[in-house]
Amino acid sequence: MKPRLYFPDLLTKQAFNYKQSHHLKNVLRLKVGEKILLFDGAGHEVTATITVCDRNNVHFELVEEVKAVDRENKKSVFIAQGLCQSSRMDYVVQKSVELGAEVVAPIITERCQVRHTNNSHLEKKLERWKLIAEHASQQCGRNKLVKIIFPQRFDEFVKTIKQKNSLNLILNPTSNKRLGEIDLSSSRTIVCLIGPEAGFSDSEELLAKKAKLQSVKLGKRILRTETVAVSVLSILNYVSGEF
Repeated sequence: MKPRLYFPDLLTKQAFNYKQSHHLKNVLRLKVGEKILLFDGAGHEVTATITVCDRNNVHFELVEEVKAVDRENKKSVFIAQGLCQSSRMDYVVQKSVELGAEVVAPIITERCQVRHTNNSHLEKKLERWKLIAEHASQQCGRNKLVKIIFPQRFDEFVKTIKQKNSLNLILNPTSNKRLGEIDLSSSRTIVCLIGPEAGFSDSEELLAKKAKLQSVKLGKRILRTETVAVSVLSILNYVSGEF
C-alpha cells in the first residue's frame, strides 16, 4: 500500500515542507522513484512519484491527473461533544473522522471536568484536534477534512442548531426512546449532542427540550462519553447502508 499524505496545494506546489520531508525520509524511509498518494482535504487525491529526496528537501511529480474521489457518508452527521478530558476528546475526534462525521463541535457544558480559562488555550486545543483529524483522514482514506468548530457554550450551540433544518438529537441514557427507533430516512443532516463524563445538567436538558431536541438512548447501559460518538456513528452507518 502506498503511503498517504495530506497536501492541500496539489495544483500549485511540488515540494513538501520540512516536517513532511522529515516524515517521508526518516520515518517512512522513502527513496527517489517511490510512489505516494496525496489528498488535498477538499475531495481530491492523486498518485505522485518522489523525484528529489536529499538532506533538506523532498520533491515529487504527479503521475496522473488530480481526480475527485468521494468516500463521504450519504448522511451528514454533526457530533457535538461535551468537552471531556484530553485523551478522551482526542479519541472522540479521531474516531468520529474514521466513522464519517462531517463536523465535530466541542461543547462547553456546566459539568465539564475540564476547565478552560481563556481563548488562547482553546485555540491550542483546536489546533491539536485539527491535526488529529488530519492524521485520521490520512489513515482512513477520506479526502475531505472534517470541520472542527471552536468550542461553544451549551446555550449558544442550542440556539445555533435550533435554526438548522436537521434532525437534532440529544443522547440521554434515561430516555424512553432508542436511537434505532428514530426515523432517519427523511433527514440529510443529523446532529447528535453528547454529554461530558458527568452528563448534562437539569437546566441543560430543559433547554434542549425547549429547543425540541429529541432525547434518545443507545440501550440498557450507560456508556462512557468517548464511547457514545463511536456507537452513534456506527449505528447511523449501519442504518444508512454505509456498513
